[in-house]
Order: sequence, then C-alpha cells, then structure tokens
Amino acid sequence: MNPLPHVFLLGVTAALCSAHDSVTQGMEFLRAYMPEQDKPVITEERLKREVRLALDVRSRFPWAGKVPWEVYENDVLPYAVVNEPRDEWREQFRNLFAPLVSSCKTGREAALTVAACIQKTLHVKYSTERRVPHQGVKESLESGKVSCTGQSILLICALRSIGIPARMAGVVTWNHVRGNHNWVEAWCDGEWRMLEYNEKDFNTPWVMSAISMLDPRKPENAIYATSWKKKAEGMFFPLVWEARYDRKRNALEFPPESRIVPAVNITKRYMKLASSWAASQPEYVPGSKLMLDITEDEGGKRRRLPLHVSLKTEEGIVLAEGVTPGPSDDMRKFLEITLPEKVSRGMLEFLLPDGTVRREAITHTEAPVQILNLSASLR
Repeated sequence: MNPLPHVFLLGVTAALCSAHDSVTQGMEFLRAYMPEQDKPVITEERLKREVRLALDVRSRFPWAGKVPWEVYENDVLPYAVVNEPRDEWREQFRNLFAPLVSSCKTGREAALTVAACIQKTLHVKYSTERRVPHQGVKESLESGKVSCTGQSILLICALRSIGIPARMAGVVTWNHVRGNHNWVEAWCDGEWRMLEYNEKDFNTPWVMSAISMLDPRKPENAIYATSWKKKAEGMFFPLVWEARYDRKRNALEFPPESRIVPAVNITKRYMKLASSWAASQPEYVPGSKLMLDITEDEGGKRRRLPLHVSLKTEEGIVLAEGVTPGPSDDMRKFLEITLPEKVSRGMLEFLLPDGTVRREAITHTEAPVQILNLSASLR
C-alpha cells in the first residue's frame, strides 16, 4: 500500500484542527454569554452536541457556509431564543427539515420552504389556549398549540437546524390596538428578512401595515431583535410575558429578572421597510393615514358601531368613504382612509343611530397615523 502524500496528510490535519478549533470556539462563545440560570443545567456535553450539529450543517448546506462566522455563532449556535425551557431540538429538527430543503440552492429558498411547510410538518397551530406564550419546543409539539412567540421559537429553531441564522423580533405594543407581537428574522442573501410561521413569503402584509402605523418617538413602539451576545448598549429584548403593568405610569415595567435576553434596536430599518411596503400598495395615497373606530356606551361597556363615514373637503367634495368595524370584527380592524397631502384640512361626516349627523375636523399631524376612537355620544 502506498503511503498517503505528505501534502494530503497536512491538509487533513489542518482540516481536523480547524474543526476542533471551531467546536471549541463555538462552545466558548455560548458559555461566555450564557444566561446565569442556564449555567447549572447546560452541561459541556450539551454544548458540544449543539456546536457539532450546527457545524455539520454549516459544511452540508451551501448557504450555511457563506454566512459570516460572527453571524453564524450568534444566531445559529445558540440552543435557546428567549427564556423558554431549554429542550434539545436541533437533531430532531435537522432530521425533519433537512430533507425538505435538500434541493434548495439558496438560503432564501430554504427559509421560505421551511416557513411554508412548518405547520404541516410539526402539526402545531396558533391558539389562545396555549399554556404560556414562551413555551419550549417539547411542550409546543406535545400540545399542538402556541402563541405568536411560540410560533417564532419553533421557526427559529427549524431555521437554525439547517444552518440559517434566525432570531426573534418584536414590538411591545402596536400603536392602534393593545397587544404585542413577535416574529422571526432570517439571514438570507446577506441581510435580515422578516418571516413568519406558516407564511410563503417575507414581509407579512398585516404586520407591515401595523408597523407603518407605529410612532418611533414612543418607546413602547420600538422594535427589537434578540441576540446571544451582549451588546455594548445594554439593550434587552422585551419579554412582555414577564412584565408588570404600572398603573401610575400606564405602562409596562420590566423587572431586572426579565432583562436577560440581549437585543438590538431595529426600529429605523423596519420603519423604512414598512414605509416602502405601504407606498408599493395599489391603494396607496400620499398623505395622513386615518384609522377610525366609532363606539357607543351600552350598559357600561363600549360597543363598536358599523357606521358609514365620509371624508370631505371643506367645500363638501368626498375624498374617501367606508364603514367602521362592528362588534364582531377583529380588534385590529379599523376603517382606514387617507387625508391627501394636497388637502390641508378635511371633515369626517357620519350619521349616528338617532339620525344626528356628526362632523369632526381633521388636519395633518407629525404622527405616522392618526388613531381616531370616536364616540357616538353627543356629549
């Protein structure tokens, strides 16, 4: 038997050393930024398994090998997303999703394939009956029910299992309705792209529309993305399920124990993205966006009224019209109309149930959107 060429042996040795260094480097990275509560329960053997599996898919899929190492270690290697239970999911998810993306050529194609197939693959659906928002993978698979946060955790883990960097993004509260929302960002073609569970494309329309209504001057309207590595700015991802409501301030308060997930502020990028998205819609009209909701008091409770509303110029020319949502409509739904840029002042006009005509003057403001919760009361 002929001995192996010296150059070949050197190449194999270098490759083995490189692989060893990557495993060691990956483990050191995970350990360096590991949450304190994980240190007693996450073993060296667990870290080694996580890193080896992540490096295996990095060499297996073309898109994974093209990801910069600092992105890969921060958004593929981590075994957790927020403060969910630390279940082991990587090998199980790799076995489920790797066959689905075997013919994909790019990370973009692979990410969209996983997002579109994940619900029928895992048999897990959104439900308000889920136990907690931040369920671990195991509980979500067993119950089949998750929140938007739970959906995001599953999708992030699925993407990471095939070497696509993924992280959670979210807003504390919308500007037009109460409630938060979390979604996924996937690193594709050298940039972060907004993606959601069981969607076939990036930039979910209703989320883009809601983001375009945010007021970036309000802290509660800021958008953050998770990070494993702590940032110099000291930002944290808002774990809304761990927050407390401060009645005096009329705002959520995040106690120290909830500030455990490092984050980056991505508000500017999303405001620009949502603005471009809105401008690309066929119905887009430059001007001030108005969102209307009309309610009446019914036995001490507010009831939404489906009333026909017209937006007119001061001369009486109709600029836009529509019907406000009724009591059975989703709380996110409003009548959306626009006061055009060229019209400095408008008049909203609608007929109350008692036959009285109500008029409200409207002008442009600096806010991205004007949320108008009107009362049917004459007082």
